[in-house]
Amino acid sequence: EEEEEEEEEGSESSSPPISYQMKPPPEGCCTTDGFCQAGKDLRLVSISNEHIEVPSGFLLVGAKSPNLPDHLLVCAVDKRFLPDANGRNALLGFSGNCVGCGKKGFCYFTEFSNHINLKLTTQPKKQKHLKYYLVRNAQGALTKGSVICWKG
Repeated sequence: EEEEEEEEEGSESSSPPISYQMKPPPEGCCTTDGFCQAGKDLRLVSISNEHIEVPSGFLLVGAKSPNLPDHLLVCAVDKRFLPDANGRNALLGFSGNCVGCGKKGFCYFTEFSNHINLKLTTQPKKQKHLKYYLVRNAQGALTKGSVICWKG
């Protein structure tokens, strides 16, 4: 009898994983795709010619939003948390700033993704939504650069 009970308990744990759900944004926040919760446009096409203040040790990267497949969202991320060209040596964790409203000090990617309305459906490896390094071209416009190499 005890063995049967254990088997039943074990079958419960093999149920399918629950889909990752974001917390709803605070009341009064902007929830439009491509804009931060303060209502500032983060789409590369919209801000490519703007001067963006990037703190020392941070890089501008493009995040790919599942809801905006044709757009990149501009993010400022501490380069220590990004992988090198071989996909290695990234520190665990996250540190980022919103280039739209200027809010600084996001220590968790989940908190940051909520702020920039990056609507994620999965929890694991969510920083892989940071897809491209952003660079200035000869005309001074911000453009998509090389792919961020995430491994492991």
